[in-house]
Amino acid sequence: MKADDTLLAAVSGGADSTALLAALAALRGGARDFRLSALHVDHALRGEESRADAASVAALCDNLDVPCRVVTAPDGFIQGEERRGGRGIEAAARDFRHEALRGEAARIGARFILIAHTRNDALENTLLRILRGAGPAGLAAMPERAGAILRPLITLDRGEICAYLRERGITWREDSSNNDERYLRNRVRLRLVPLLDEHFPDWRKTVAALAETQALTAEFLAAEAARRIDWVEEPGGKLSCAVSRFAAESRMIREEALFGAYDRINSTDNVADGNGADEMPSRAVLPRRATLRDFSGKIADGQTELPAQTPGGMTIEAKNGRITVTSRKQKPLEECVSILIDRPGLYRFKNFSIECIAGNGATGSCRLIVREVKP
Repeated sequence: MKADDTLLAAVSGGADSTALLAALAALRGGARDFRLSALHVDHALRGEESRADAASVAALCDNLDVPCRVVTAPDGFIQGEERRGGRGIEAAARDFRHEALRGEAARIGARFILIAHTRNDALENTLLRILRGAGPAGLAAMPERAGAILRPLITLDRGEICAYLRERGITWREDSSNNDERYLRNRVRLRLVPLLDEHFPDWRKTVAALAETQALTAEFLAAEAARRIDWVEEPGGKLSCAVSRFAAESRMIREEALFGAYDRINSTDNVADGNGADEMPSRAVLPRRATLRDFSGKIADGQTELPAQTPGGMTIEAKNGRITVTSRKQKPLEECVSILIDRPGLYRFKNFSIECIAGNGATGSCRLIVREVKP
């Protein structure tokens, strides 16, 4: 980090992000001073509790002398995104939050976005990926830095963080949805983790070691796949390689090559100056390994012509001796769109977003920021 860098902290109001903001505010000053801003995203999913969270974060930022911005989702927006995308409510909320963070970082010129993930989050994430059958990249340890994303608390336990806040006399908010066992992450935290603590007291060390090993494995496989299978850039944002070259490689290299192509065609959706899939996730849906395994297996079995498939955020096809990979494009908007914006917030459409920022002048005018949303 350089002197005079601008940092953007994502602050939900929970213990982890509250501690992150308090610690950053205390570190300001000195030879390597930095500018600090905060962003709170109200997903408008918990009614008055959500509004109270936003008010609490705003008050904390005022006490710490940190500029704060609150982005509120329009009522029903997250639920609508969940229905349209066929994903869970958590994924829809996360996409909205990440888009807001990217937009705010661009608006204020922030070099880094700081996320309050802890060691607990990293372990829970690895358990989730194990249950979902992830490959080496999915099981890899959550990095402290991924391009523009920093996770300064990733080596700290949640108990240490709460102790820090109590020592400083700082309160935090509790999200009631964290106890809702309809969500897999909560079932892992509330049911699986206590069982592991009781019956396998060393599980945290072994799972952390597994994640570190898988990170090294994923790095090696990605490098080998890139070295052995050369994707050629073609007009229209396509990547292609020879079917014969692809089929000659081992199954794991073939799969990793397809994931590498996915990273390349979707890399423009990520926060600046980063390294592809390790960045803040975009709205593109990750392809399932089983689908890519089936495709590459058919190629290895001698099927050189395969119709287009769309596993997640990519389209793959084998035709005329070439495998072609393209980004899965969203359908274009109608020629004309009419909308009514009656309050500040971030409004997401098919391939663009409109952000309404309330004005502070006597006229009460607002500012609209329109951004293209990459597919």
